[in-house]
Amino acid sequence: MVHVKYKQFDQLSFADIEVYSVLPEHPIWSRAEELLDFSFADQICAPLYASRGARPYAPSLKLKLHIVQRYYNLSDRQLEERVIGDLFIKRFLGLPVRFIGFDHSTIGLDRERMGSDLFDACHHHILAQAKKKDLWSDNKDIWLVDSFHTDGHVVRLSAYRLIKQAILRLLNHLKRAHPFLFRQLQADSDLQALSAKLPSNPSPNDLEIGFSRLVVQAYNLLYWFESETVRPLFWSWSDRERQLTSLDLQALLYRILTENVCPQDPNDPQTPYKKRDRKERPQDRIISAVDPEVRTGAKSNTLKFLGDKVQVVTSASTGLVLNAEPIAGNEADGERLQELVNRVRQRQQVTPEAVVADSAYGYGRNRRAFATDKMLLVAPLKNVAKNQTGLFTNDQFHYDFQTKSVTCPVGQVTQRAARIDQGEGWQFKFAKATCADCPLRAKCTTSVRSGRTTFITDYYEEFQQAKAFNETEQGKQLLAARSAVERKNHEMKNHNGLGHTRFRTREKRRVDVKIVSIVVNIKQIVKQYGSLNLGFVRKKIPSPQGPRLRISQS
Repeated sequence: MVHVKYKQFDQLSFADIEVYSVLPEHPIWSRAEELLDFSFADQICAPLYASRGARPYAPSLKLKLHIVQRYYNLSDRQLEERVIGDLFIKRFLGLPVRFIGFDHSTIGLDRERMGSDLFDACHHHILAQAKKKDLWSDNKDIWLVDSFHTDGHVVRLSAYRLIKQAILRLLNHLKRAHPFLFRQLQADSDLQALSAKLPSNPSPNDLEIGFSRLVVQAYNLLYWFESETVRPLFWSWSDRERQLTSLDLQALLYRILTENVCPQDPNDPQTPYKKRDRKERPQDRIISAVDPEVRTGAKSNTLKFLGDKVQVVTSASTGLVLNAEPIAGNEADGERLQELVNRVRQRQQVTPEAVVADSAYGYGRNRRAFATDKMLLVAPLKNVAKNQTGLFTNDQFHYDFQTKSVTCPVGQVTQRAARIDQGEGWQFKFAKATCADCPLRAKCTTSVRSGRTTFITDYYEEFQQAKAFNETEQGKQLLAARSAVERKNHEMKNHNGLGHTRFRTREKRRVDVKIVSIVVNIKQIVKQYGSLNLGFVRKKIPSPQGPRLRISQS
C-alpha cells in the first residue's frame, strides 16, 4: 500500500492552548476524544488518495466533521459556518483557533469519495473499539430489530408530468455533456413541442391528444438515439461515464413509458396512446424521474409515505446500533432480516441468544434459518388464520406432520393436497361428499361445488413452536423488551435527521444512515462511562474533604 502523507496543521500556539484550556469539557466531544481512536480512518481511506500532489486533509479529521454534522443535523453550508465559530468543535477536530473553516464542497465531495461501504467499515471499527472495551460482545445478548420510514421529499406526479420530467432530464444531460450531439438533436427534432401548454380549460379530448403527443415525442427521442446518423456519434463518445449516464436516463424514460402508457388498440399501431389503468400499472413502478429509487410504502392501513425505510439492529443490553440499512419503501420488512443479522455476526464474530422483532419479521423461513444457526427468533404471529366470514379457522384443523394429513373438527381426514409455490405450502381439500352430510357444514364452508379447503404452510412446525414459546413467561418478557428499539429509532429519525432525507439516491441516503449509526453509538459509549449530562460543567467538582482537625488552645 502506498504511504499517503496528509495535511498537517501548525502546532497549536500558546494562544490556542490558553483559549482551549479555559473552555469547559464538552459532554460529547471531549469524552469521545478520550474514549475513541479515529486514526483508523487514515488507513482504510488511504487507497482513495495519491501519494503525489497536494496533501489532502486527514480522513480521520473529515470523519469527525461528518459525525459533527449529523449530530447537529446540519447542511454542508451550515457545518461550514459552525466550524468557524464553534470552539468546542475546533478543539475536537484539533484545529487552531484562527482556522477559517472547510469549504462546503470539501464536505460533500468527501462523502461521495468514501461511499457507503467505507462509512459502514468506520461504523464497525467503532463497534470493535466498544467491544474491546467490554461494552458489548456477550453471546447471551438479545438483539432488537425494527424499522422506521423516511420522507423522500418527492412530489407525486401524474403520468403526463412524469414522462415530461424524464424527457427533460435526458435532454438537459445531453446539453451539458455533449453539446454537439444536442445541436444535432435540435436540428433533427422539434423540441419546442415540449413547452406546449394545454388550454386553460381543456376538455377530456384535449387531454388525451396532449398526452398521446407527448408519448409519441418520447418514443421518437428514444428512436433518434438508435438512428443510423446518431448511433456512430453516440458510441464514439469519449467520456464513458457520461455516456453511461445517458444510457441510464434512456432506460429510465423507456421504463416509465412501459409502466404508464399503452396503445388504445394493441392490434393497430396507428391508434393514439393512453394512460394505463392504475390496476394495470406494476406495484414496483417508478414514482419520480429525479429519484427513481423512491417508492410508496405503508406503515399501516392509514399511514402511507413516499420514501425509504431504515431497518435497525440494536443490542438490548447496551443500546448500541449494530447495523442499519435503508431499503425501498414498498419492500417487506422481513425480506432482509437474515442479511442484517448475519452481517454483524460475520464482522464482529458475535452470535446473539435471541433476535426480537415484530410480526413483520416473523417469516417461517427466517424462523427456520435462525433455528439452524442456534438462534431464537422471537416475533408475534400474524393473525393470518382469522376467517373474515366467521367460519372455522385453519387453527381448528389439526395437521399431522408425519402422515401429511389434515383432520377437521368432526374427525374427517384428508391427504389430498395441491402445491402452492407462491405461498410456500399445501392446499388440502376435503371431498365434496365428505362435507355434504357434515352437521357442522354451515359453520365450516359455503362452497357448493366442492368441500372445505385448508392451507398448511411448509413452516407449520416452526409456527406452532413459536406460538407455544410466545405464551411462556420468557417469551412475554422478550416481546416486552422489543419496545426499547423504538426509542433508538426516534433518536435516529427525529434528533439526527433521518426522518427527512436530503439526498436523491439510496446510496447517498445509506451514507447518512451509517454516519448517524456512528453518532448514536458514540453517545451510547459516553453513557456507558458515565452519565450523559448535556449541560456544561463550568466548575471543577471539589475533592471530598475529610473532617476538620481542631487544635486545642490548652
